[in-house]
Amino acid sequence: MNKDKRWVPELQSLSGVAIIFVVLIHADSYYLLSVLNKSVYEEVYFAPRLLDNIIHGAVPMFIFIAGYKYILTDIDKSYKKYAISKINRVIKPFLIISLIFFIKDMVLNFEQIQIKTTIVSFLKIFIGYNIAYQLWYIPMYILITLTYPIIYKVFKDDINRIIFIVLIVTIQYALSWYIDLIGTHPFDFIYYYLFFEMGVIFCKYNIKDKLKKFNVILISIFIIIVLLVTLMPLTELCGPVKRFILWPMSVIAYYFLNLRIKDNRILQYLGKYSFYIFLLHEPIFCTKISYFFKSLGIYNSVIYVFIVGLLTIGITIITYKIICLKDCYLRDDSDQIK
Repeated sequence: MNKDKRWVPELQSLSGVAIIFVVLIHADSYYLLSVLNKSVYEEVYFAPRLLDNIIHGAVPMFIFIAGYKYILTDIDKSYKKYAISKINRVIKPFLIISLIFFIKDMVLNFEQIQIKTTIVSFLKIFIGYNIAYQLWYIPMYILITLTYPIIYKVFKDDINRIIFIVLIVTIQYALSWYIDLIGTHPFDFIYYYLFFEMGVIFCKYNIKDKLKKFNVILISIFIIIVLLVTLMPLTELCGPVKRFILWPMSVIAYYFLNLRIKDNRILQYLGKYSFYIFLLHEPIFCTKISYFFKSLGIYNSVIYVFIVGLLTIGITIITYKIICLKDCYLRDDSDQIK
């Protein structure tokens, strides 16, 4: 495939924004759980709630990009070729990092090892339960990208397909209120079909050009929704409002915002290395840097979330560069996960 067709500047800068948000989510989560000693953002003061609502659309952005690129570059490929390419891009680094932390955990807990439990724990990494917890994304990504083409083939009419996806997403969420298992991995992966479909529709119908003149309005709507959700953290409504309004709107708003800043060199650079930052930033760098600031007694403001995020990204990129010099397991490919 022509490289120029695969490289879309606003998608790469959107990846840059998304990876910044991913790192900030984990830094903010440490601040919530270990500094503020709370379990949900609705229980804390305004600033962490606001930050979470601004950044929590990160994973939906990545899946949106995958859907957009499915139409842009993969729609005409045979399913076999498409599936092999998607799996090959992510499975090796996923297994390497998962095994490193799995073996490390076994060594540290050697006296408590039980063969059956160990085997089950290892197999569960393939449905989203991983010591490197951010890697839940890889099984979800594989599930969505490998099954969506089947849905696309069965529901050729776009309206019918959208209705089907919204229906299964809504059913899964409704059932999760009554059946705890349905709210856990891998059942909660279903939600991300919504964003893959959004990417498909945006690319297929050139939504960029059709709504470009409304981009300020769309971004403003997102800002208003963020402020409303943050100022009125109603626990009962937060879940559905965020899931079906805030996060989809965040993807739309940041996409159109990136049309304005698509040539930003920092975002382009971070977008290029977003997959490797994602793979390597936890559970060591972000957590350990956060713990270091907490141990100094200075992690007393949400401002430190940004400092932790900046340091984490910098150290992760340096680590990746060192790995690249010594090892050829991970290759420099900006399209690894998109």
